[in-house]
Amino acid sequence: MKTKLELILPKMRCPLCGEKFQLQITKAEKDEVIEGLLCCGENHRFGIHAGVVDFGSQEQEIGNDWSKYLDDKSPEEFDKEIEDAKSEKEKQEQAALLHKTKDLVLEKKPELVIDIASGRGMLLSTLLESDLPDNSCTLVATDLSFEILAKDRLKFKRRFPDKSLVYIACDATNLPFADDAADVTVSFFGIFNMFNLIEKGIAEASRVTKSSGTLLNAFVDIKEDSEGYAKTAEICAQNNMAGTEKMCLFDHIKNIHEKYFSELTPITVVESICGESEHVGDLLPYSGEWFAYRVYAGRK
Repeated sequence: MKTKLELILPKMRCPLCGEKFQLQITKAEKDEVIEGLLCCGENHRFGIHAGVVDFGSQEQEIGNDWSKYLDDKSPEEFDKEIEDAKSEKEKQEQAALLHKTKDLVLEKKPELVIDIASGRGMLLSTLLESDLPDNSCTLVATDLSFEILAKDRLKFKRRFPDKSLVYIACDATNLPFADDAADVTVSFFGIFNMFNLIEKGIAEASRVTKSSGTLLNAFVDIKEDSEGYAKTAEICAQNNMAGTEKMCLFDHIKNIHEKYFSELTPITVVESICGESEHVGDLLPYSGEWFAYRVYAGRK
């Protein structure tokens, strides 16, 4: 039986030179490669450790620097800590967005799904709980952080022992895939959290999505005349990213998607007012202010 990494290997390319890969497997378990090596025609080598293909990407300094949160707790403990801080309203709103995104993925009956900037794997967990067929669809989790992907893998092996994914630590602006590789690319606030690299993330998602495929990209937007927008602009300026606050404006993000996808359908899933004790630790939405959760469904 071939591993899932072997099945998608023809669609992978070296991010340094664009050459195809050869795979050396040192250790495998069922359909997973646990230890091994990817080597391209130009002899660029990338290790596979603890079930994660490692392209040497580094965590971003602002936002999701996962390793500092995970040192002294299990991924389940970390997830519980975050979920316990949420109000029931917040949980329901996020669940609505997760399940809508999941339904949109299932509609496509994909063979290859690339989840961009997977983080804690919230969407992946929802997909693994669904009717997505494990034997005919390969899920790929990608993130800058090797550490969060290794933790996600262990967490999902405990929760879903009969299912498996491919885990790849890589740069979302330079994915190790050929053009037109994926039936569906998807991101649950992952591209949104890329700040000044959002457009590069959307452009790269377009590149690796098949001409008949779809990007499903979850974003939050707020109003330009809000305090939350002003606070976001202040934080962006402090981090040498002035102007990046436009990432949370509907028209701005819609226009970026339309540059890379010939057909775009923004799907509004939630419109609400953020409560005072909600979204603790999140930059957005801002307490007491209007926000919307949307999925941008783009076809090339």
